[in-house]
Amino acid sequence: MKKLSNAAAILLMVLLIGSFIRFYNIGSESFWLDEGATALEIKNYSLKQILIHTMADGKILPDYYPQYDYSLPGYYAFVKIWTNVFGTSEASFRSFSALLGSISLLLIFYLARCLFDEKIALMSTFLASINLTLVWFSQEARQYSFLLFLSLLSLLFLLKMLNDGKVKYVIGFLAVNFLIIYSQNTWILFIFFEGAYALYRIYLDYSLKKAVSKTNKRIILAFILLSIVYIPIISIAIFSDTSTISLYGRPKAAEIAKFGAQLTGWLYPSESLRQKIYDLNPKLTFYELTLIASFFINLLIIGAFFLIGIVKSYNLRRESSIFLASLFFAPPLLSLLISYAHPAITNIFMLKQVIYIIPAYLIIASVGLMKSKYKTLAITAIFITGAILLHAYYANFDKQQFRDAANFLKENGGNDPIFINIDTAQVIFKFYYGESDNAKGVKSPEELQALLKDTDSFWMLITFTKYSDPEGSIRKFLDQNYIMTEKKAFYDIGLFHYVKRSR
Repeated sequence: MKKLSNAAAILLMVLLIGSFIRFYNIGSESFWLDEGATALEIKNYSLKQILIHTMADGKILPDYYPQYDYSLPGYYAFVKIWTNVFGTSEASFRSFSALLGSISLLLIFYLARCLFDEKIALMSTFLASINLTLVWFSQEARQYSFLLFLSLLSLLFLLKMLNDGKVKYVIGFLAVNFLIIYSQNTWILFIFFEGAYALYRIYLDYSLKKAVSKTNKRIILAFILLSIVYIPIISIAIFSDTSTISLYGRPKAAEIAKFGAQLTGWLYPSESLRQKIYDLNPKLTFYELTLIASFFINLLIIGAFFLIGIVKSYNLRRESSIFLASLFFAPPLLSLLISYAHPAITNIFMLKQVIYIIPAYLIIASVGLMKSKYKTLAITAIFITGAILLHAYYANFDKQQFRDAANFLKENGGNDPIFINIDTAQVIFKFYYGESDNAKGVKSPEELQALLKDTDSFWMLITFTKYSDPEGSIRKFLDQNYIMTEKKAFYDIGLFHYVKRSR
């Protein structure tokens, strides 16, 4: 048998490590709120019903989200088929994302090699394998790892189609983008980028040949077909419910900074360190200092080589540099502009909505790294800081522990009513607790007061207060009118037992 080349052996090792990171400990934490919406829809409905909900109604869980959601069927249909085979546990749901996240590493290698060379491709794959943002979405039962995989596949087909023009690449491009269009409305920015870049390449070709080639005619026809495919869902793709503005508002400076920081990963602190950061408490342990320092060192090194890589990549291969720079800058800047400009359009300036720019960022940074005389030192620092950040990611909670809260109430809640301070959180709670009328979501103290009529004893679950009740009005109402007899804390969830005050 032919011996593996050094490059193939390194690639295999990176893929194995990256896949291990994505599958490791994947079912240890509870689903969080958005994962719960996915899980309950898949658990409760058949594939046919899911298609009806998403295509006819534009939503999942119509009983819980009667007014808004704007979901599309692609991801939900695939994950329904997956869970029919592998079950509906946390590990089963998330493994679909982990598998596609792992395959995406290979696609990043092929994309970088297509644009530059094998060494840069290997470095890009390594950086992607330990990128905590990509790891996080690979361990989440949501559509973003699925969409990253499709986006990378689409970009490869786009480049093959532009460079070669064979019919098989055009068909592949159309098929993948059809799935993208019917999976996530905000990916219209991605399709727009592909169309703009294709027009740029066609223009360059036309300026040299003074004629539209057969290949370019096929490409133009492909984008016309994609435009037609968009027609049935164009309103969903552009407009969304205005309630998103009350939840997120227009992007602020802190959100823009977080967007940039998450390109290389994120800091996953313990609860005590999280509180110290909120309180600006300088009394940090050596490990806490090391963790924070690792985050900033990792961020600064990769960010610096990204800036170097912009220049180096242009000198190395001009067309590849333009492609990657356009992919990296155009969609987020457009999403930022849209999020500021029109309050009837969803705030889409979130990295998960343009996750496909992370590979572009890492490939450009890899060019800067591989062309630097300090690459060995830089790669070592990235590896060490990345390992420290990964340890914190696995060691600390980062999702609300609804599973533990629901299990506690199953065993200790008796028949007392359960109220939840954010109505959408009842979805994930009921996934674990069971869909009982005993548990209800509330939006305000007034709504809770109406439900508490003739109730002497009840439980209150409080979570996600940043979005649901930032002023703490529900707790204030309860503390003024009822007596708290028991309190339990789970990560980012408080359970409180109240009884009526005796007159």
